[in-house]
Formats: sequence, structure tokens, C-alpha cells
Amino acid sequence: MSAAWELAGKTRSDFADMIESLDESQLAASTYCEAWTAKQVAGHIVSFVEMSLPTMMVSMAKGGFNADKAWVANAIKYADQPVADIVRKIRENAQKPSAIKSFPAELTTTDVVIHTQDVRRPLGLDGVPSADAVRTALDFCTVHAKAKMMVDPKHIEGLRLEATDMDWSWGDGDLVSGPAEAILLGINRRPVHDDLDGEGVARLPK
Repeated sequence: MSAAWELAGKTRSDFADMIESLDESQLAASTYCEAWTAKQVAGHIVSFVEMSLPTMMVSMAKGGFNADKAWVANAIKYADQPVADIVRKIRENAQKPSAIKSFPAELTTTDVVIHTQDVRRPLGLDGVPSADAVRTALDFCTVHAKAKMMVDPKHIEGLRLEATDMDWSWGDGDLVSGPAEAILLGINRRPVHDDLDGEGVARLPK
């Protein structure tokens, strides 16, 4: 297994650990993903290790080939199982590549890092994903050939992103500075503006 999928697997396993630690009220709580509870975010994560390519294509067709609609439906569907089963399946298949071969390991890492914080932040839970995972996610969203799968390049054009807790920066223009994790969430349309500084914060995508 490649180092990229090893990191994706570690990120998935860490997500499973977090979900396993939640009580029923926390699992039912709202997240930064407005359509999903914490358990439904877990449903989204486990769907990518459970679904075969034909099943995924059927779900896309049912969603009118709108990826967002398909992911919402799948999150709800795959969340309708015991949390213990979700956690076990994520752990057992942590390094499993996506059924869609064009989805690289870095995309999985990015998706899981963001969704980990989608759950953790609203619940007031301590912790952030590993520095390696956050850096990989930031690089994916800015310089990877498939970056637009997460962030429309137009939405961060003219911004200078500078992490204050690691040696990472990107771009030229209006400054957005702060913790790397907050920058990642900010460029992915999460409400973290208060954790960031600079004249570019007001220009972050919403």
C-alpha cells in the first residue's frame, strides 16, 4: 500500500476512534455539514468503504448525477446501522481505495480531515487531525492536479494563505493567516472566520 493510502487509512481510523467516543446525544447533534448529524457524517465516511462501483453509480443516477445529492442520500442510508458496525467497517477497510479510481488517496484524506472537524468543532471536542493529514489536505486543495474536486480555484484566487502553526503557505494576494486546520476549513466553506486573520478572510468562499 502506498504511503498516501497509509495516511488516508490513519485518518479514517482516527475518525472512527472519535465517532466511537460519542454518546447518543452527540451522535444526533448538528455538524458543520448542515444536512447531516454526526452519525450521518460517519455514514458518509463508511459509504466509501462499503459501496462497490456499480452501487455508487446507481446512487449517482438516483441523485440525477448531482454528486452532492448522491452523497447526502448515501450518508443518510449508511448511517442507518449501529455505530459499532460503522466503526468496525471503517477500521477494517481504512486503507481501501475508492471504488471510483479517479479519486486519489489525498482526496480521501482531505474529505476525512474536514469531516472530522465538522463533527468535532460544533461539539466542542478537543483535538485536531495530525499535522501530516492537514498539510496533505491543504496541498490537495491548492496545488494538486485534482484540487477543484474540493475547492474551486476561482474561490481562492488572489489570496495568500499562511499557516501560523506549521511551515505552510500558498498563493499571492490578500492575506488569510491562522492555524492550518482553520485555513483548510475556511477555504472549504466552513464558518471559522473568527479563527483567522487578514484582509483576505472576508473573501473566503461561503
